Amino acid sequence: MTQPSRIIYLPPGVAAIPAAAPVAANGAPFDRNFFENVLPPAIAAFCSQVNCEVPVVELTTIDGVTHYVNGISGVADQWVALQTSSPDHDHPTQVFIPYQTIFRVEIHPEHDVRRHRLGFVTESVTPKTEKPVPERSKARPLARRT
Repeated sequence: MTQPSRIIYLPPGVAAIPAAAPVAANGAPFDRNFFENVLPPAIAAFCSQVNCEVPVVELTTIDGVTHYVNGISGVADQWVALQTSSPDHDHPTQVFIPYQTIFRVEIHPEHDVRRHRLGFVTESVTPKTEKPVPERSKARPLARRT
C-alpha cells in the first residue's frame, strides 16, 4: 500500500499549523508609495531611536550595486530618481532606478564625520562647521564721497 507523498503524519500531541492565507502579489515591495510615504518617516523614526545626526540610506540593486542615497529627487510609477554619493568621489550623482531592480534598502547611522556626505539629507541635519568666507568675496563697505 503506497501513501501519497504529500501527506505528513505528525506524532501524537503535535497539532498541524493552519494553512496561511494566500498572499496577493502586489508587485515590487519598493514602489512609489514606499519612497513617498514610507521611507522618509522611517528615516526620521530611526534617527529618533538611535540618536543619529546623519542617517546613511543604502539602496542595493539586484546587480549588486550599493547606492548611498542623499535624497529622493523624484518618483514615477515605474522608477525613482535618487541623488546619490559615492565613497570613491566627492560629487553627487542622480540615478534613475526601476522599482523592480531594488533588492534592499538599509538605514544606519554614520558617526564618521568624513563620510557624512554619504548620508541622507534631512531637515535636522545642520553643518557642524561652516567654512570661513574668503576675504576677497566678502562685501566691502561703499566709499563715501566728501
